[in-house]
Amino acid sequence: MMRWITLALVLGCATPAAAQQQATPAPAARAEAALDAGKPKEAIAIAEQAIKENGSDAHAWFVLARARQANGDMKGAIAAGHSATEFAAVRASAFYNLACAYALSGNKDDAFRALQGAKLAGFADRDLMAKDADLASLRSDPRFVLPMERNYFTLKLKSGQELAYSVDLPAGFDPRKAHPVLVAPGHGRKVDGNWGGLFWGEDTAQRGWITVETASFLSEEPIHSTHELFDDLAKRYRVAGGKFHLACYGPTSGPAFGIAIGAPTRVASLWALPGFPTTDKEADLKKLVGIKVTFIVGDRDPYWYQETTIAHDRLKRLGVECYLEVVPGAGHLLQEMFGGEFAKRLDLMRGTP
Repeated sequence: MMRWITLALVLGCATPAAAQQQATPAPAARAEAALDAGKPKEAIAIAEQAIKENGSDAHAWFVLARARQANGDMKGAIAAGHSATEFAAVRASAFYNLACAYALSGNKDDAFRALQGAKLAGFADRDLMAKDADLASLRSDPRFVLPMERNYFTLKLKSGQELAYSVDLPAGFDPRKAHPVLVAPGHGRKVDGNWGGLFWGEDTAQRGWITVETASFLSEEPIHSTHELFDDLAKRYRVAGGKFHLACYGPTSGPAFGIAIGAPTRVASLWALPGFPTTDKEADLKKLVGIKVTFIVGDRDPYWYQETTIAHDRLKRLGVECYLEVVPGAGHLLQEMFGGEFAKRLDLMRGTP
């Protein structure tokens, strides 16, 4: 089954408005509309024209692959699919559709390679993989492994309130071994159609990470509730180095920095995609010394770019080990960090090739 996962569906805390601001470019949207209307040839023509005008139109490549497959051109679908996988914003679904095309063509080896690429890029729709007719020829093969199921917990806080959080365990999880643990904003509860943030999830799981999504960052007491969450996680899992890694974006970034400042000995790294501390008190910011802080921001995100660069320079002056990555042409929703790109940076930070 050819599938395009929408931003609003997958991104744990993204709002429909945020997704709408990063809408599919008009030509690709027209091609997709034609395809959905059962007109693959028309969709192919529109997508091919869009690519002629802009060879970097990721969504046009993605729709072209789908349309060619719908039109029975598997060779053409595979060629376009490979091109689509070059773009982070569509990589996970593009690899998945490529696996479908290879499976339907009878090429199991390349189908499994594409499936692994999809997982590394963050594709974790377990139900779809288990039922998709396009993958029927692969299911009897021992290489066919579904993504791990998410684990859901409810923590009773000292305040009496309940905190929901979800956990994605790494592939081949061994409870006897220590794993790096990423704590990031998210629902924490089961939501139909949602299988993790686009910045993390199956892509981190394939690289040996435990990923935790929680609503604690935006709770009434984000610092206290997240510190209690740390305690609960430390009881359940062996945490590498005894320290956690934090990821945040937008309004969750202020609380995330507050959490790190409140317990600097328990935090190994903090990733803002984008984000910055909401305090400028040097006494507080100096507590981040010993924590690796990485700012990632798009150069087309004026307010966040300005505040991020100011925060980076301030922390540098205070002796904090921090890094700044400015993504050319990127807006507020950093699609350039989808498709396993953020997971790769996490591994670089911890010294994993």
